[in-house]
Amino acid sequence: MKTFKFAACCLLIAAFSVSALAQKMRAEDVIARHLESIGTAETRGAVKSRIAVGEATVTFVSQKNQSAQGRIVMASENAKNFLGMNLNAVDYPFEKFSFDGSKSKVAAFQNNVRTDLGSFILSNDLLLEESLLGGTLATSWALANIAASKAKVSFDGTKKIDGKEVYVLGYSPKGGSDLDIKLFFDKETFRHVRTEYKRISSAGIGRTPDQSSGYSETRLKVTENFGDYKPVKGMTLPHSYVINYSVSGQRGTSEIEWKFALTEFAFNPQLDDKTFDADAR
Repeated sequence: MKTFKFAACCLLIAAFSVSALAQKMRAEDVIARHLESIGTAETRGAVKSRIAVGEATVTFVSQKNQSAQGRIVMASENAKNFLGMNLNAVDYPFEKFSFDGSKSKVAAFQNNVRTDLGSFILSNDLLLEESLLGGTLATSWALANIAASKAKVSFDGTKKIDGKEVYVLGYSPKGGSDLDIKLFFDKETFRHVRTEYKRISSAGIGRTPDQSSGYSETRLKVTENFGDYKPVKGMTLPHSYVINYSVSGQRGTSEIEWKFALTEFAFNPQLDDKTFDADAR
């Protein structure tokens, strides 16, 4: 009995210690440890530009899992960034997002039509301007440039993702946003594993109470998931990148998933200005 009580006491002390550590953790601490997980300050500072290339698969989950395949290219240089896909679908040939340091662009196709993801990013260009999109895969990664962006980052405790404990940071850009943005970091390695964007739009109001009762709120959720971290020339970067777009409301539910397997990285390549123009041919 004494042994049991002693063991139980030790477990309580350990649990309390972990809880106290989490309470003492600050957003600045998580960010500092996270940046260290990418590479040393010297190594990170030496990389001014980067290209990542790989395979892309798009699955239209809510359309009976129709899919398309192709290639992804991600490029960044200082504050500039680009993400582009070439796909083998006639009605979805490509996707291109860019920020040239002053202006964001989302390429359109088929008579100025944009995809759901493209429209989302175009209406929330802070994802490009503050380099949230793509996480640590960009040299301009938001958390490496907090001082410049003047975004507010809060420590929002811990959570479990796929059974693993993660630290949660809230992200609020200067000037605010109607998006609820959360960043998630592995509790052991401090690697960035997810970014989550959420927005809830109120239900519409009809001409009569009966009409109003038939309307429902719209829930938007976009997540970026990062995994398969591997060392690349002194840095540890994700080789698996997944974007999931989901919206549900009056018109039903739409869900699309983009999966990327990154296979090649280039550091400090010379990049033309047109690289960061989504409309350039």
